Amino acid sequence: MKSIAALLTACAITFLSRPARLCGQSISDVVTSSAPKIQVGGFMDYVTSARVYPASRDQDPSIKITYNDFGAFFSYGGDVRLDLSPTSAVGIIVQPVSTSESIGTIYGYNSSGTYVGIPVRDGFSLWLLEANGYFSIPVVQNQWNIYLGGGPDICLGKRDLSIGAAVANSPLSVTAGIQVAMGVSYMFEKDLGLRWEFKFRSPEFNTTSTFQSAYTDYNGLRVALPQTQYGKVNVDGTNFTLEAFYEF
Repeated sequence: MKSIAALLTACAITFLSRPARLCGQSISDVVTSSAPKIQVGGFMDYVTSARVYPASRDQDPSIKITYNDFGAFFSYGGDVRLDLSPTSAVGIIVQPVSTSESIGTIYGYNSSGTYVGIPVRDGFSLWLLEANGYFSIPVVQNQWNIYLGGGPDICLGKRDLSIGAAVANSPLSVTAGIQVAMGVSYMFEKDLGLRWEFKFRSPEFNTTSTFQSAYTDYNGLRVALPQTQYGKVNVDGTNFTLEAFYEF
């Protein structure tokens, strides 16, 4: 992460060290353009890590900190930004984030004597709503933009747990947090641009998962389902985003 921050810092120094004529022209163009602009975009987000703690309220400390690691995955979202001045803007981001995977198998013999495995899947689904403020440095005739941003977010999420065909009921949980971002944007056309940024945030929420039945049957094998589980989801990874946007 330090190397990424160093790279962005080097880019900023490189751009700002361009000839004064470019920077001066760039600032002049910004000042004379007083009409507010709106940017509407869609992005792909690479999340480096997420965890589900199946028994986060257990009395045993070793069980309490046990988690299922989901590694890296992709998600998608939308972004709207409004310029308040040549160097500041506000925006709203809406992003659904979800992932799941098989975390194990329950094996046993069914009534026919066949050895059967029942898959166990775990994961989560959430919606993120962010309200951000941005401070930017326009360089190279406004074609490039280096910016910092951040603000509050609201997370609506639930755990996705299933054993065979039995799906646990997990009500939505609502939490709030903050996030910060740093990025670079590039206008390759008058009204079209690309934006790359990395963001630090860690949405976390508690979950309650309950199966409607005490048993489930899968390929003739009957197994007992667990009682109510109190868990926790933490999307603790760094976010790397690539976005295309339209400005008008």
